[in-house]
Amino acid sequence: MDELSDLLLDPRLGQRRVLVTPDGFSQLHVSDGYPIGRWIGECVPADRDRRLRIGLLVDRSMLYRECLSVDDLELGDAEYRCTGQIAHGLSTACLVDGLAVSLRTGEPWDVASVTIEKSWIDGDDVKTRALDVAHACRAAHLASHTDWLSRVQSPPPANGLELWNDRGRRFPNLDFCDSVERQITSLGGNEPRFKAVSRGLQDLQNYCTSWNTGNFNIKGVPHASGESVSTLNMYSEERMFRCPDGVRRVFQWHLKRGDTRIHFFDFPAQKRILVGYAGEHLRISSQ
Repeated sequence: MDELSDLLLDPRLGQRRVLVTPDGFSQLHVSDGYPIGRWIGECVPADRDRRLRIGLLVDRSMLYRECLSVDDLELGDAEYRCTGQIAHGLSTACLVDGLAVSLRTGEPWDVASVTIEKSWIDGDDVKTRALDVAHACRAAHLASHTDWLSRVQSPPPANGLELWNDRGRRFPNLDFCDSVERQITSLGGNEPRFKAVSRGLQDLQNYCTSWNTGNFNIKGVPHASGESVSTLNMYSEERMFRCPDGVRRVFQWHLKRGDTRIHFFDFPAQKRILVGYAGEHLRISSQ
């Protein structure tokens, strides 16, 4: 528990840290008959500051389901497991671009990355994909998460213009068609679309960061899919964008967040993703 509290209070995590926990976190036992809530209340006087700060983090904590968006909660076709067990906390950290933390109860948890298995139904088949989740149980593990720390330490962009100007640092594996600049820079900070685009682009960057196979796997990107054949037959022109190399391509892959769509094209050889559109829902065949 001392190691965990040192980690949670580490200044490298910045000022905007939020602890996300399962139901009944304070009642979880760190040893037989000794719950976490009791440990917080019984810190020795010399550790009064630690007790108060940890207690405040716990009091302000969120449950897994509270920090997930409506889009994430509607992911009913996927299941996440670690060593055969349902992995609620690890999958939540993966979905919200957070850092998974745990008690060092054994060697398997004394690591800076934990692998979970995502499973989903594709037609008559069950497919799987391994996902690496940033993890820590000691403050020393934070040294392995410099990219993630740089994002949480810096203030978030206030609007689309700031997001666009900072795209090289935030999304080093993403490229953009010329038309996307106007679509992003015109977004105000209070617009739901601004938040949807910010999170969607981060999901694409997260995929690229853990891209360890030759082919692109659309199921590895949350809320993403391809267009139906009927939609492409009717409206492929609306999904055709001029790329930086001058070639016009049909961007059938798209990421969905609310009424916002991000259309993108994958380049497996370079392990990069090209964004061609970020805006309102384009027409589909059922409309």
